[in-house]
Parts: sequence; structure tokens; C-alpha cells
Amino acid sequence: MSPSPSGLDDTAVHAEPVDALLDRLGASSSQGLSAAEAARRLLSRGPNRLPEQPRDPAWRRLLAQFGDPLVLTLLGAAAIAVVVALSGEAEGGSMLSRFADAIAILLIVILNAVIGYYQEARAEAALDALRKLASPSARVRRGGEVLEVPAEKVVVGDLLELEAGDAVAADARVVHSLDLATEESSLTGESVPTGKSAAAHVAANASLGDRETMVFTGSMIVRGKGRAVVTHTGAHTELGRIGQLIASIGDQKTPLEERLEAFGKVILWVCLGLSAVLLLWGFSRPMIMGGEARLWHVLLLEAVALAVAAIPEGLPAITTITLALGMQRMAKRGAIVRRLPAVETLGAASVICSDKTGTLTQNQMTVQEVVTYGRRFRVTGGGYEPEGDILDEHGEVLGDELPETLDNLLDAAALCNNAELKYDEEADQWSVLGDPTEGALLVLAAKGGHGYESVRASVSFLAELPFDSDRKRMTIIARDARGREVAYVKGTTTILLDRCVNVKQGEHTIALSDDIRAEILAQADAMSERALRVLAFCRREQPDREQVEHELTFLGLVGMIDPPREGVAEAVSICSAAGIRPVMITGDHPLTAVAIAKQINMWEPGDEVIRGTELVELNDEQLDERITRLRVFARTTPAQKLRIVRAYKRAGHVVAMTGDGVNDAPALRESNIGVAMGKMGTDVARQASDLVLADDNFATIVDAVREGRAIYRNIQKFIFFLLSANAGLVVAVFAVSFFGSWPPLTPLMVLWINLVTNGLPALALGVDPPSAQLMSEPPRPTNEGLMVSRDYLGIAYVGAVMGIAAVVLYLTSPQNPDALLRARALAFTLLAVSPLIHSLSCRSPFASFLSARPLLSIPLLVAIAASATVHLVAVLVPGLQPVFNTYPVSLAEWTMVLGLAALVLPAMELSKVLIRKRLKIKRVKAS
Repeated sequence: MSPSPSGLDDTAVHAEPVDALLDRLGASSSQGLSAAEAARRLLSRGPNRLPEQPRDPAWRRLLAQFGDPLVLTLLGAAAIAVVVALSGEAEGGSMLSRFADAIAILLIVILNAVIGYYQEARAEAALDALRKLASPSARVRRGGEVLEVPAEKVVVGDLLELEAGDAVAADARVVHSLDLATEESSLTGESVPTGKSAAAHVAANASLGDRETMVFTGSMIVRGKGRAVVTHTGAHTELGRIGQLIASIGDQKTPLEERLEAFGKVILWVCLGLSAVLLLWGFSRPMIMGGEARLWHVLLLEAVALAVAAIPEGLPAITTITLALGMQRMAKRGAIVRRLPAVETLGAASVICSDKTGTLTQNQMTVQEVVTYGRRFRVTGGGYEPEGDILDEHGEVLGDELPETLDNLLDAAALCNNAELKYDEEADQWSVLGDPTEGALLVLAAKGGHGYESVRASVSFLAELPFDSDRKRMTIIARDARGREVAYVKGTTTILLDRCVNVKQGEHTIALSDDIRAEILAQADAMSERALRVLAFCRREQPDREQVEHELTFLGLVGMIDPPREGVAEAVSICSAAGIRPVMITGDHPLTAVAIAKQINMWEPGDEVIRGTELVELNDEQLDERITRLRVFARTTPAQKLRIVRAYKRAGHVVAMTGDGVNDAPALRESNIGVAMGKMGTDVARQASDLVLADDNFATIVDAVREGRAIYRNIQKFIFFLLSANAGLVVAVFAVSFFGSWPPLTPLMVLWINLVTNGLPALALGVDPPSAQLMSEPPRPTNEGLMVSRDYLGIAYVGAVMGIAAVVLYLTSPQNPDALLRARALAFTLLAVSPLIHSLSCRSPFASFLSARPLLSIPLLVAIAASATVHLVAVLVPGLQPVFNTYPVSLAEWTMVLGLAALVLPAMELSKVLIRKRLKIKRVKAS
């Protein structure tokens, strides 16, 4: 009987009896498949690899840069300008002057598209990274012979031969095992190797991390040997299902992208509305007020000028440049941004869903405590670097002469061990080859001066009884330097204590009484409650080979943990103070997860923990009701992590998800911003994320949040600046249109002000230093737009001040054609200079510019000076005066222009006084 084409996806193969499973698969536990049957299954079901997903070509990604509503409006304005120019009736005779408006508009559109494309050109490669995790070859038993075949040719029913160091080629059910364990942290989040046994009893609804009868694609064999029958291949493996989850999610828009899109649509309709009103007014004015009808192209050009005046042409480019500069600053802090809008999004985060293993913790088992009868020792240092000290009860470093009991225990830790410590010079870090738990024991022994090599050199090995999941202990028999045979044993506390008759106390050996036994068990329980993994160590001199693991002498307990990363507790506290709720989503055990949460200040009164098996029982409505109280999600699957992120998003949160493993990738993709670990993380997690922490430091997230909030605040500053300056242009253009004899500003004049003179101050506001109170404020509401009602009132107010000042220049001018052309040139300069002065007020929406810190922003002052200088070139250079329709300006005219332009500063200060009074009244009422 052969399996279905998809394998055994709908069956709990981890809980099914092995014989029944083999029968359903048509496989033999000793012979495997025949070569002919394997070839047939490969042909019918396809290779054991993940399917490729289609990618958008480069031209389509470039074309997407032109989809912004503001950009589309600009393209429409450019098209109209081209039509007017081709009609031959545009103002000015030269080819350059006729097409100047269209050329200027198209240049800014192309500049924005090029910047955006090159910043975001790297396509997502999550599925490529998933395929890289698959092992290139596998050892399978076919027809009774062991063959090495390419991993992609492994089929359902094949028998995999497994041993330490092998990468698992497909999901498989264990048939035979000897001390078999796999490292599955990238799939399950477990930092401790998972023991595997064919005889284990596993519930049908067991989570991935509890399936002791299964091995999975992408995991590694860290110890022992085994044989397993393949149950799923390719896209049907657990790794493949994660790939399908990633592919099904697609790209998620960030809150900034959504706000800019909504904002752009508003600006689009406002521009079209104003232009239509102006065009209709131009055609109907002679009928209403009398006078000659104006030419269609003149009216159309005025409508284009108004549209150009209303549109903040520099907004897309300045936003892109501001985000790119923020990206560079964040990269210096160790946060690499893969998508530009992600720079800002983290600043909006109200929930950070963090993986535990490798993100909040080091993913390196570390011994923290050693307990012998009557004494307790603390161990310093972290990870696999053999640097640190063993401290006594008083915190004093132990010297070269260790207590005899501790000396014996360290020998046992070094000898009952099959791992190896390795130093990688390129990465400048230590790693362990083998079981991480045994690696931690080697580090402990080295810290106490009992390095593996030196201890091994002093003894000769005689025999080994390996660890397995049934015995739960390991024994080494060695001959020491005095010629004595000594058995060293490690294992679980309860099992070893049942085999002990004595206990070592200092230099003496005493009988193990019931009271001492109870005391040791209580100490082990206390260590377990602190999330320490506890191992017991014993020895026996001159052992009987037949009874080597009986009548043992108890040496002590070792407590180890995957410890929190340095600075994580402080980072979590800062996040909480900033109104951000950090939560833990992990595949680890609930007790371990909660203990870590308490250590890093993530656990508060009223918080709850939930297991993956419990989560399955909740529907979405029940989950939504509990989501605000849940702090730790334990024993979760990739699909459940995805569900949790979606629950927080339904609750109105902006969700950041951090992680490093394959199991984190779907949730990273679904979240508003995915944050992956760059050093210890998998390629899958990095490619599925928006932000990568190059130093794997959770604390870097705090810097990224601060930077993101500062960027968003600065985007609001320069948008307010650009829109208020544009409002002045709109008021001026609209007001001038009511007077038939007044020459309106040309589109080129408007573009010059928008892009050249206003562009640099807007960019300087985009890099304004952040406020010191930024991280004490709550995240902004998810339903809040880029601008609030107060901002729109301010925009209208400033526009009125600037526009009326320009109209004054027309009114005070002699009403003859030549004088009015000079008045237009003066209004052009006023509307270019007034925003430069106004930019000083835009650093805060309500605080006086005199209270800003620093008082003088060097980038802003440089931008103001540069913009003023550039505008003077357009006004004073004789060769450019015909292009811009400008004239030489007298001292009296300069005095009048600068005086009117400066009115915006006291006008803004007055409005800020009123705003501060209103805010004060609100605070008093609230209190």
C-alpha cells in the first residue's frame, strides 16, 4: 500500500504505531524501498524540494514607483504643460522656456522613482533561503543497502540512516534510535536538543516541539544514531508549510505607506477641485463680471499653476531621502533596514512580539549554579566562551585549590561528555560541536581549571554507557592517574538519587539519609522553578562492571539556562515606559518562558501564559478577548505565531515581530514590521523581515524605536512646512485670478519655489534632532492621520498670511502692465523667502522657536542660506531673468518684500501662544 501523493499530511504520524505506519507506507524497517519503487514514487510525486515562487521583474518594480497619487497628479500636470507648449502659445519663445514647466515636473518625478527603486530593489528571497536549509545529500537504505543520494531524490517511505552531524533531509518517523537527539531551535524555538525515540508515547495533538518520535527537515542530529521512515517531502514538510505560509501572506503595507497613500489621495482631490474651480471661474468670469474672454491655453496654464502650487512636489522625494538618511543612521546602530518605510514603522509600534530563543536569550546554554551538599557556588560568564569564574557563597572567586567535592564534580562534567568546543577566528566567537548542554558543562569545567583536554590526558577511558531517553543518564568508566577505576555518572536528579547510597561533603563521604535526599530534591526543585535545567553528578570508585550505576556517591547539582542577552531587561523597561507592550512568543516550555520573562522585566501582575495546545481550543473571538492579558505564548507553532500577530492587528495595534528562526518567518512577514537577528538568525528570517539587527541585540530595538519616532515626527514637520508654504502659493494664485489684469505666477515659478527654495529646508527638518521626551510618549493612535485638525488650521492660517502678503505687492503696485509684471516678480521672491523664515517655526507644532533645543539647527540654517542664495541667482543673474520673468530689485523693494515675508514668524508665534493656552486648559480639565 502506497501513500497518497501528498504524503500523510492529514494523519498524526507521530502518534501512530510504527508497524501500522510502515504498512501504510509500503516500507520495510530493515530493507527500505526497492530502487524501482523509489524511482516510481519520485516520478509520481516530484523531487524533495520547495516550489519556487514567481518574482516581479525589475521593470514592474520600477513602474510601481510611479503609482503614488501625488506622482500621478504631477504626471497629469506635466502632460497638460506639454500640450500647452506644443500649441505654440505658451509664454516665452525659446524651446527651453516653452517646455520648462513640463521638464521641471518630469525631473522631480523621475528623481523620486530612481531613489525609491534603488533603495528597495532587493527582492524578497525567503523561499530561496528555505531551499538552502535542505541538506544536499542523505543516506538512505534501499533494498537492504545504505546509499548516499541527493536530498531532492528522497521519497516518502525511504529509510533515513541518521547519526551525529547529519542534516535531516525530510520529515520522518523514528523507527530505531540510540541516544538520538536533534537541534530544532530554528523550527520550534527550543534552545535545548530534543531527544528522539521510536518508543515514545506522543499525543495526537502534541505540538511540534513535543513530537519525540519525529525528525524534521532543516534540523540537525547532535548526538546518537537512528533510523527513520520518511513521511513527508518537499512542500509537505513542516519547513515547506512555513514556506507556503510566507508565500500566502504577500507584502504588507506599513502604516506610513498607508498614511501617505491616504494623504496623497486627499491632496489629489483637493488639487483637482481647486484647478477645476479656477478653470470654471476663468471661463465664466466674463459673463459674470464683464470684460474680454481669455484664451483657453492661458486659463489652462493658470489651472496647472494652481495644481502645481497645491501639490507638495518635493514630498515624495524628501520623504524617500529622509527615510534613506534614517536608514543610514540606524545601520550605524546595528539595525539594517531592508524596506524604506520600515525605518519609521517601528516608531509606531505598540506591541513587540518577540521570540525567546536567540532573541531575548543568547541561544547558548550556560551553567549558572553548582550545588554540592552544604555549599552553593555561582558561575560567571556567558555563552560558550570558556572565560569566567566560580564564586563561593560570599561572592569570592575560588582559588586554584577547589573543594574536593567540586573538584570531583568538574571532572565528571568534563569526562561524561561527547561535545567539543571550537573557536571561530573569523567570527571571533566560541561554538559547540555536539549537544549544547554538554558544551555548557565543558565550559563550566574549563572555568574551574578542568579543561577537557587536561582532564582527559590524566585518565584512560575504559567504557561508556551512553545517554538515552529511557535511561536518562550517562556513565563513563576511566582509570585515573593513581590506577583506580572510577565511574562518573550524570543524569536526572530523581533517577540518580535512587541509585546513591552516599553523598560527598567536602573531603568526607557520608551516608545518604532520607533527610539529605529530601534536601537535595528540594534544591533541585528550587533551581527548576528558576527555569534552570538541572543535572545531577555522581561517582563510584572501583565499580563492579555489572553494577556500575548502583551504590553511587552523590557529588552535586548543576543548573544551566539559556540566559537573557545583556541589556535586554533595560530595553524591555524602556519599551514599557514608551507605551509599547513587549510579549514573548516561543516554542519553549511555559515554566522556562515565564521565568525568563520575569528576569527581563517582561512579566507584570495580571499577566497570563498560554500553551499552543490551549490556543488551538480558542476561536478568534475568545483569543481577541484575552489578547491584552496574555504576555507569554509557549509551545507555539509557526501557524499559531501568525495567528497571534493577526489578533494583535485586529485589536488595532501596530505589531513588530522579532525572531531568528525558520519558525518565525511567517509571523515576521505578516507583522507591520518584521525584525530579524542578523548574526545568529537564519536566512529565512532575515529575508522575510523588514529590519535586521546586525548585532542580534534586542536593546538595538530601543534605538530603532527612538529613531523611528523621530523620523515620523520630522516627516510631520516637513509636511506641515511644505503644505503651509504651498497654501501661500494657492492663496496667491487664486486671489490673483480674480483680477483679470494681474499676471499670475507661472508654473515654473511655482515649481522653483516648491522644489528649489522649499526643498532644502524641508530636507533639513527631516533630520532635525529628536526631542528628549520622545521615548516617554505613548505610541501614536493607529487611526491618526499624518496631519490632525490643528495642523490643517495652521496650514490655512500660514497660507493666508503668505498669500495676502503677496497680494499686497500687487495692490500697492501701479496698475499698468509693466508695473504688474514687476509686482509678480516681487511676489515670486516673497513667496520664496517667506517659507525660509517660516521653517524656523516648524520645528515644533506648539513650542516657541526660541525654546527649541538645540536653539539653532545647523542643517536648517545651512539649508535656509543655500536656498536664499539659489533664489538670488534666479533674480540677479541677467541671463536667468528672462527664464523666470524676474527683474533687478531696488533697495526699497527688497525692504518691502523682506518685511512682508517676515510677518509669518510673529504670526506663528501668536498662534502657538493660543495653542499652548488651549492645551493647558485641556490638561487642567483632565486632572
